[in-house]
Amino acid sequence: MRHARFDVATLAIEQVPVVLKAAYLLVAEQEGADGLQWECLAYALDTAPIPKGRYLVQVTTLDGRAISGAAVLVRSIDGAHVLRGDGPIDGVTAQDLA
Repeated sequence: MRHARFDVATLAIEQVPVVLKAAYLLVAEQEGADGLQWECLAYALDTAPIPKGRYLVQVTTLDGRAISGAAVLVRSIDGAHVLRGDGPIDGVTAQDLA
């Protein structure tokens, strides 16, 4: 499996900024899967939960790369949010993976 991890500088969910302690974007290419698989793990300063649903996720990495895509909120507990890609991701290609 080829993959890449990106450190996140900014995160917006449905164009609403999330103030972060830390966040990471993980992207992988799995054999037999259609397209790239991805997940964003975010640790927010605000501990309020985000309701489960499908959201537009927009990320800017520490090196300034803009990445976005639709994701489903998997878990939101005490400011820790896990958003799993639900479709293509813009801003990352298979050539970016190691």
